[in-house]
Amino acid sequence: MATGSDRILTALVRDYEHACNTNDARFMNDLFADDPVFVTFGGTLVDGKEELYRAQAAVLAPGGVLEHTNVSYTVERITRLDTGVAVIHARQRTRHSGTTDERAGKHPMESVLMLVAQLDDRGWRIRIGQNTPVT
Repeated sequence: MATGSDRILTALVRDYEHACNTNDARFMNDLFADDPVFVTFGGTLVDGKEELYRAQAAVLAPGGVLEHTNVSYTVERITRLDTGVAVIHARQRTRHSGTTDERAGKHPMESVLMLVAQLDDRGWRIRIGQNTPVT
């Protein structure tokens, strides 16, 4: 049975999806803690909020590799590590532009998104993340 905080953590993933699909690097960056660490889909280790914003802005901007990409995330598991700390595992799949239907067959950007969320005075924020391609 999902708890209230499970619903909030799932909403955090939905917000991340929305930021991806609307190419909104600023909104995406606001989902993160002040000192995040993130491993990108390509394996780059990004350390710190400003560096993360630059990386997000580059891939989501006009001409960026994710400019015309729509993704969907399905939360597969939420694991509590401690009070105010949780790990979220979500499946990422590409979508046809303008629809919610997932493509049939192999997804060119299928991955498992792992987020370590931490509760702070602003609510749940992503502290650590990794987007691992599924091969």
